[in-house]
Amino acid sequence: MDTNAMTLHRGEVHIHLLSDGTSYWDGGGTFGLVPRARWAKVLPPDELNRVPQELRCVLIEADGKRILVDCGVGDKPNELIATQYDVRRPRGTLMDDLARRGIRPEQIDIVILTHLHGDHCGWATTWQKAAGRAGEAQAGAPTPAPTFPNARYYVQRREYEDATHPNERTRNTYFAENFVPLMQHGVLTLLDGETQITPSVRVALTPGHTAGHQSVVVEPEQRRASSARDRSGAPIFLIGDMAPFMIHFERLPWVTAYDVLPLVTIETKRRWQRWAYENDAVLISCHDTQQPVGRLVRNDKGLFSVIPLADGEETTR
Repeated sequence: MDTNAMTLHRGEVHIHLLSDGTSYWDGGGTFGLVPRARWAKVLPPDELNRVPQELRCVLIEADGKRILVDCGVGDKPNELIATQYDVRRPRGTLMDDLARRGIRPEQIDIVILTHLHGDHCGWATTWQKAAGRAGEAQAGAPTPAPTFPNARYYVQRREYEDATHPNERTRNTYFAENFVPLMQHGVLTLLDGETQITPSVRVALTPGHTAGHQSVVVEPEQRRASSARDRSGAPIFLIGDMAPFMIHFERLPWVTAYDVLPLVTIETKRRWQRWAYENDAVLISCHDTQQPVGRLVRNDKGLFSVIPLADGEETTR
């Protein structure tokens, strides 16, 4: 089953799952301090101890806007990315996925970046031939420029500050060519905490993976008056790397080795677990290859589990 060929509907709001391919990462990085004997039962690794991670992106059509949430690893040549991500793209790139839906880069109005790691903002920019000025030695040389020329990009201010001032632990996850040109071209808006982007779409600060990580909540205005357990009005929650796989969202202590603030991640997940359960939210994972969407319930042991959506629940494939 293609785990990305799915669309969720909330009245006039449509959420399309897209992909920039599948990357293969060391399982120890993905599951951190969880013993291999435990996580391997959930996601068996290959002979190099790697597990697949979907490079999932989401297109939201809401309030007369096309909103792209995260944009994969991109296509800019980078030796570190080439050796670190091991990306496989049997169905092409994010740009191919958009094209299959008849959408050109200039038709994207808003790009929301959950954070600025290389596997989430690669297509924010592409190498484009610069016009140059007379007398410049590098006139005409390719430079990174915004991929979506008519879009306004949004990221948390703290995330941008950390990304532009990396340390020894974070410098192999932030690549300036992905995001600095956005600021140089004047298309990047830096946010300070929770922000309503459009009437139906807001971002919420969800720190832990990075200090400035944000997640996205889709909740159409006309549905907010619905009862808390009315599934037709339940919000949709794009988790991001607060919990890259659904099992990370189910189990508080399961935190990746990449989280810079792992204890903060646990408390962030605790808060948003309660919120997701109380609001019957539909969850969308950024990396889970087996369960891209689901809903949080209490299992027969009283613990949280993520289950698939009910058949026909406002989804199409």
